[in-house]
Amino acid sequence: MAGQLVQVATNTVTSAVASVSLVGINSDDVYVLIYNNVAGSTGANGLLRFTESGTANSTSNYDEAYKTMRSTSAFGTHTATNGTSFIADWNVNAGTEGGTQNIHYIFNANNSSEYTFFTNEQTGWGVGSNGLMSFTGGGVFTVTSAVDGINYFMSSGDVDSGTFTLYKVV
Repeated sequence: MAGQLVQVATNTVTSAVASVSLVGINSDDVYVLIYNNVAGSTGANGLLRFTESGTANSTSNYDEAYKTMRSTSAFGTHTATNGTSFIADWNVNAGTEGGTQNIHYIFNANNSSEYTFFTNEQTGWGVGSNGLMSFTGGGVFTVTSAVDGINYFMSSGDVDSGTFTLYKVV
């Protein structure tokens, strides 16, 4: 049956860690990273890098574009090129509002002749804005290499909690 999810890796964070890595991308299938209840120690942005041979690639090869939505202000647009990571989540709250939730579809990851693409669907409670925040969009990792996983970390401070799961779509 097409469209089933097969779990590849999972990690539940219950105490502060610098980052979370999930590896196991090893085919040309579409993969999906789903996480929820993610909170950081400082209310910083959640960032995402792709891994190659289990190591996060921090080169300036991450391009992204998002439409931002907030319950406390107008819609906005975010674009960036040649970054050292993707912004996966804006202002991840260190409070008790339930953290941030996200779904990322990952395409072409195992193909060393193509760029790796991803989509981003985030929602959470915004630090400082005291309101619902969400953004949708995606990005491209402009390196022709075989990506085998993801690395999630905060722009400052630690990842304090959350459940991260990587699936293969079959």
